[in-house]
Amino acid sequence: MGGSISAEHRGPFTGIVSEASRNSLSICVTSGWIWTSLAALLGSSQLLLWRFLDTAPAWAYILGGLVIVGLCFFTVKITKNSRDITLGTLLTCFLVALGLLVLSGEGRFFYANVDWQVRFAVLRDMGINPWPFVYTARPEPDLLRAPIGMFLLPALVFKLLGPRAADIALLAQNTTLVALLLALGSQLFAERRSRLIGLAIFILFSGMDAIGDLLMQGMLTGHMEDWAEIQYSSTITLLFWVPQHAIAGWVGAVGYMLWREGRAPLAPWLALLPLTALWSPLGLMGAMPFVALAGVRTLIARSLRARDVLAPAASLLLCIPSLIYLGAASDDVGFHFQPIPFVQWLLFQSFETLPYLIPLAIAGRSTRFGRDSLWLAFAWLMLIPFVQIGWSTDFMMRGSITALALVTVMVSDHVVQRGERWRWFMVVLAIGSLTGLAEIRRALLYPAAPEVRCTFFKAWDQTFAAFPKGSYLAPVDKVPALIRPAHPARASASEPARCWDGTWRLPYDPRNAPSDRENGVK
Repeated sequence: MGGSISAEHRGPFTGIVSEASRNSLSICVTSGWIWTSLAALLGSSQLLLWRFLDTAPAWAYILGGLVIVGLCFFTVKITKNSRDITLGTLLTCFLVALGLLVLSGEGRFFYANVDWQVRFAVLRDMGINPWPFVYTARPEPDLLRAPIGMFLLPALVFKLLGPRAADIALLAQNTTLVALLLALGSQLFAERRSRLIGLAIFILFSGMDAIGDLLMQGMLTGHMEDWAEIQYSSTITLLFWVPQHAIAGWVGAVGYMLWREGRAPLAPWLALLPLTALWSPLGLMGAMPFVALAGVRTLIARSLRARDVLAPAASLLLCIPSLIYLGAASDDVGFHFQPIPFVQWLLFQSFETLPYLIPLAIAGRSTRFGRDSLWLAFAWLMLIPFVQIGWSTDFMMRGSITALALVTVMVSDHVVQRGERWRWFMVVLAIGSLTGLAEIRRALLYPAAPEVRCTFFKAWDQTFAAFPKGSYLAPVDKVPALIRPAHPARASASEPARCWDGTWRLPYDPRNAPSDRENGVK
């Protein structure tokens, strides 16, 4: 009744179509092709940077293209021992990534956090100005010098099809990269139930920011992770605020975990890592302790092969221009000791990491990826709050991504297997999930992100005027000659009266009362 069809009255082709649908979702994709797709996407950003700077001769593009093709061919050939990934799993990962990134404000269908004021302006500047270009708002011309890997391909789309198409291209690009990493991560779980549990825990993973927020503010604020004035970011926070950092950090984490379990060779993972620097140098730095551990274990086992050196060396050679670019005129960006009062540090760790790390340490040998991986993550997460790069706490937030991803999978493993402390982990995860859910709530309640019409300079001053712009700019005269544009276009310094239409609300925080700031006030 009501439009339902009983089994006896179904058409003769119903069962055939259903079976065909199930069979199509069971088609397998080898992990080598996923690793290759990551290498191609991340590698292409290196060549686009050369075009952005316009300093490479034609033969260099041919050579760079051959290096990328060679890395892709090499990766497919040697990555044979991993579980195949079904089309259904890949589609699930794509839909999850798409849903989260749409909610994050990419594509401008929903609210975007205030960091995107600057990012959308950078994308616009890269789209409307000829490559290469310099800013002329200050007495000396400035080159855009930042981890711009995420913007290069969408900026090309902007030039060809306009700003709306660029928004969609950014969303499609980041969705693809996150989905590929989630698909690779699915190999860490043997069957469908464990994969779904692992995916849910990874998405909702966070420290117990809600308790810290209630303790320090007496209420739940709009962005809970600021409660201690230092921060480790939840998975949803990373996707909503800094997807480029998340992608770089997760390349390090997924590669290490798959290598540790014998599901991926060392060489393809190490070859991918230098390609992530143009997306997030800080995310790459967070992977380096685990690269070092992998190297030590490989040397001790006497299993180092020539390919484990040659493939990363070829990738590193391809990335030399981008590494020089990122280091240009970086006087304002350096390592500093960040003095944090012991009580503040201990309170922070007590709600963020120790509720996970102490039970994992007690579990000892039953902890996945070995005790050395756990203790390295433990030490790293304890120490990096005291390290500062630049003017903010970005290093601890982005340098922790790889370690936290490992901890997340260790916790997931205990929950899936219902280990001795799985109920404790479920309580901590339930409280932690409030952090990410608060981010989603804001995305649903606040107005969608408007189109940004001003340059980087004015967009920065809307919310970040108190902070230096050195993390994004380099005086062109201080840029090394090897990558310095010879005849850059001069970007117009004229600005519209308003950067965007309407308001761009800030997450509610009683310490920073004026949210709802109108554009054009500066």
